[in-house]
Amino acid sequence: MFRRCITASLAIVAASAVQATVYTFVPNDGSGDPDDIWDLDHSNWYTWGIKNFSIPANEVITEAVLTIYNINNWTAAENGRNWLRLYLLDTAENPSNGRVDEANPPTGRLRRYSDTDNGIDNIAGLSWTAKRHIATYTDNDGGPRGDVVTLVYSFSTLGLLGDLTSYIANGNNFGLGFDPDCHFWNTGVKFTITTGTRRLPEGGVTLLLLAFGVGATAWMGRGRSA
Repeated sequence: MFRRCITASLAIVAASAVQATVYTFVPNDGSGDPDDIWDLDHSNWYTWGIKNFSIPANEVITEAVLTIYNINNWTAAENGRNWLRLYLLDTAENPSNGRVDEANPPTGRLRRYSDTDNGIDNIAGLSWTAKRHIATYTDNDGGPRGDVVTLVYSFSTLGLLGDLTSYIANGNNFGLGFDPDCHFWNTGVKFTITTGTRRLPEGGVTLLLLAFGVGATAWMGRGRSA
């Protein structure tokens, strides 16, 4: 019985090093299909701000994924402009507009800014936030019979986990930016952050298991001699 307890305890210690938590964020634009960010209409560019979010001290971000479901450009050619620029933002709070641009998870707050649809990258030049470019998507097969795809952007693959971690730590907030120069129909946007238990130093788990085993062996020895 005792041996079974020891085995179970060792399994719990080992599993504690690989526990994961998934935080899911879904926007709400308050109209129609609420999580499609107004179908990414080209007459605006958008920010999605999250505040009052932090990573527990004993956890680290192991993955973050931005997903845009069933996206399709409304036409294959619009004045020669056909791209959707995506950004990670340190903050979505714009100090110049006198409004609150972030809200609590999991919904956060969306903000629309007027866009003349002239092809300029409206987010790259923002002075009030640090930012990292996630990707620029182009759909040359749009229209009612065009291809419908789901975009999945892995921050670990893109090398953005460090930036996301530092942005969240800088005020417990972060944002995402979307600048469409065409109208990108979609059925929803989702952002997930996966965390894992902060890993022990190299060899730490082995030493912990070894110490546990030595202690258990000594305890068993005392039990036999008693």
